[in-house]
Order: sequence, then C-alpha cells, then structure tokens
Amino acid sequence: MGLGRAGSKRAIALAVLVAACGFALPAPAQPAGNASADTAQNRAWCENRQRTFAPDQRIQGCTALIDSNDLTRHDLAISHNNRGAAYEEKRDVERAIADYDEAIKLNPTYAPAYNNRGNAHQLTSDLDAAIADYTDAIRFDFNFVQAFNNRGKAYQLKGDLDRAIADYDEALRLNPSFGMAFVNHGDASLAKGDLDRALAYYNEGIRLEPSSATALNNRGTAYGRKGDLDNALADYDASIRLDPTFAGAFRNRGLTYQRRDELDRALVDYDEAVRLDPKDPQNFSSRGIACQVKQDLAGALLDFNEAIRLDPRFAPALRGRGGVREAEGNYDAAIADFNEAIRLDPKDIDGYRARGFANFYAAHYAAAIPDLARALAEKPSDAYPALWLYHARKRSGDESATAELAANARSLKASDWPYAVVELYLGRRTLAATLAAASDRADRCTAQFFIGEWQLLMADRAAAVASLKAAAETCPRFFVEYRGAQAELKRLGE
Repeated sequence: MGLGRAGSKRAIALAVLVAACGFALPAPAQPAGNASADTAQNRAWCENRQRTFAPDQRIQGCTALIDSNDLTRHDLAISHNNRGAAYEEKRDVERAIADYDEAIKLNPTYAPAYNNRGNAHQLTSDLDAAIADYTDAIRFDFNFVQAFNNRGKAYQLKGDLDRAIADYDEALRLNPSFGMAFVNHGDASLAKGDLDRALAYYNEGIRLEPSSATALNNRGTAYGRKGDLDNALADYDASIRLDPTFAGAFRNRGLTYQRRDELDRALVDYDEAVRLDPKDPQNFSSRGIACQVKQDLAGALLDFNEAIRLDPRFAPALRGRGGVREAEGNYDAAIADFNEAIRLDPKDIDGYRARGFANFYAAHYAAAIPDLARALAEKPSDAYPALWLYHARKRSGDESATAELAANARSLKASDWPYAVVELYLGRRTLAATLAAASDRADRCTAQFFIGEWQLLMADRAAAVASLKAAAETCPRFFVEYRGAQAELKRLGE
C-alpha cells in the first residue's frame, strides 16, 4: 500500500511569522512609580526579540502598549502586527486578521503586516487572499525573502507548481542559506513526481536546518515514494525524536510500517497520531485502512465515520468507508460512498476503480464498464483492469470484449502475471498451463478466480464453483479477487 494511496499528507511548513525587531517608544514626560519599568516589560513582551515569550504574554504586552496612547502611528502599527502574530500562533485567526488590518490601516506600506495577514489567510485556505497579501508585501519590500517563500507555498497549495518554484528560486537567490525554501522547493518537486530532485532539495534544507522535524518528515515521504522504506523510517524516527508531538510523522511512519506488512506497529503509530491530533481526518482514515486490512471492519467503520464527521469533503475516508460496506456485501451503500468520493475528487483514479469493482460485484456490469475502462486507460500495462473489463463487457452482452482484450494485450508484458490468464481467454494457453504459470500464493489465488470466471462464461458451473471456492479460501480478504469470488458464490447460491 503506497503512501499516497493511503492518504498521506505532507506537513506544510510556513516561514516564521515576521515580528518587528524593535521600535522607539517616547519616554514618559513624568514617569510615576514603576510605569517606566512596566512599559519596558510590555515592550519586551510585544517585541519578543528572542522568540521566548508565550503568545499570551506577547498579547498582554502589545495590548498595554496599544492602550497607552503613547505610540506613533508607525509604532502602533508594529504593536498591532506583533499582537496579530501572537493571536495567529494561538490559532485565533479572526483576531489576528483584525490586528493586521489595523496595522495596514495605520501604515499602508508596512510589508510585515501584509506577509503575516497572508499567513493567516493561508491558515483558513483563502489562498487567493494570501497571494494578494504576499504580493503586496513584496511590492513594498522587494527583498522580502519570507514573503517570496510564503507566496510560493500558497501557489503550491493551489496546484500552480511552476509559480511556486519560481518564488522559491527567488527566495533562495535573495538568501542562499534559507533552509525552509529548500524544503518547500523539495515539496514542489515531490508534487511534480521528480523524486530525485526533491531529495536533493530536502538534503540541502536539512543540512542548513538539521533540527527541522518537518524537513525530515517530508524527505521520508520522498524516500517512501521511491520505495526506500528503510531510509523513510529513519527520517520519520528522526523527525519524531525532534518533535514527539508531530502527529503527521507518526502517521507517515505508520503508513511505512503498513507497507512493510507490520500492521501492529502501524496501528501503534496511528493511535499516537490520533491522540496527538484528534481533529485531523487523515489520522482516522489511515487507521481505518489498517483496521480494514486486519479485518476489523467495525473498527474501520468507526474511524472512517469519524474522519467524515471531521471533514465531510475528505474523499479518501469516503472511499475507505465504501470499501468497508463493500466487504460487508452492502454494495449499494458502497457505490453511494464511491460516487461521493468521485464527486469530491474527480481526478483520483482509485475512486473510479473502486466503484467499477463494486458495480461488478453487484452485477451492475454495464455500470462497471466505464470505470474499469478508465482504470485501464490510466495504466494500460496493467493486465488486471483489462481482465475485469473483459468480464464486464462479456456479462453485459458486449460482443467486442474479446477483440478489445486482444488489442489491450499488446500493451502488456508477456512475462508478467497475469498475462497467462489473458492468453487463456484468447485461446492461446490451456487451463493447466495457466495454473502452472502462477508462481506464488497470491498469483495462484487470482488464477483460481479468473479461471472460475472463465468457466462461468463456458457454462461449466461445477468447475466454476470449485475454482471460485479455491479463490475465496486462499486469497487475502482485502484482494478484489476474494471479494469477487464471494460475490459470485453468493449469486450462485453457494
């Protein structure tokens, strides 16, 4: 099971919020008591030069300065900006934006307030507003490295990877030692599927910022997509050591353990991810998939339902719940979930593939055809969707099924399983030779299923039942062939 298929999500790394370095405060004409000491303390809290004060302390200091009526317009703008940054750190985005608005009203050319307001808009997924603010920040300070980096991240979230990369390049031109820009550049390369380039950028980002848990987590994802699970695990381990509260790193490590068929270790990590961040639907969805593989359908359903409750638009959880309902034999409910997942994410081929199988299990063969054809078009070298599409056409009475399979066979590798099944269907191989070509347990179980389907087409019911029972007994329960065999046997009254 791949990282992407299981709903992995990369951590989004924004540049540190800009806080003004310092500003002048007029000395009180006749300070009384500890007034000057209090002012100095409030100023220190509001400036937060060493980045050591908690958000509530910073808010208290900035509020006291704002209410003092002793600041110039420029210094008042800085105080609002810095208080907004503290509110933003507390995820009180509405108050943060109100402060940034006031800072910009007081000083319409104050670039840090535009940048920080852009960050706040990015937190609320208002990416167009974020980009507009970053662009204004750059307009008033064309050397504003963080604004270029942050705008690049906003473009990346919109899917405009070329503009994102252009902004990361400019950030690195202005500051060749800006580690986070290297990491974000790696993220964009990863999104483009250029894994080697992504790793090169991550390596440089980690060299510059070796304590970045985000960078290590993201490089782990790149290693995972290359199939280098050992290095992926090493990076997730290092990320978690640096930040034991990083739920995404626990989830990603769980995904990697799951790919290594270490489900118990995966579930421990998913449990921790859920504990650390119970508001992230991906944590529940990932655990739901692992529960489903372990045949804990009740636990899987609970997790998928919670993911959907947290985010009704989270398509992977809808696909997951559809899979549980399909495993329970509730095909209509499964198809409804797959329909909604496709509506929400019409570019994800997994949704179409899942719906195609579910319609086939439910004997809605004509409805299965377009989805299975789409799955085959996505990967024409994969014999499995070609075989399922053949059967859907045959069952729906489409006489073009055999000619289409012969045409599709030209894109397949004769040395790969299940090409032998294709040859059986085309009359080029015997049944015994087809079974002999299955080299391991997984191949043999799928061979039994496809032979059973072929025997049904040949009207050899008794042989078909025996083959389908063999598939149901030997295939792992998460195999589509296992579910197909179960559905066929139920229709046959077995």
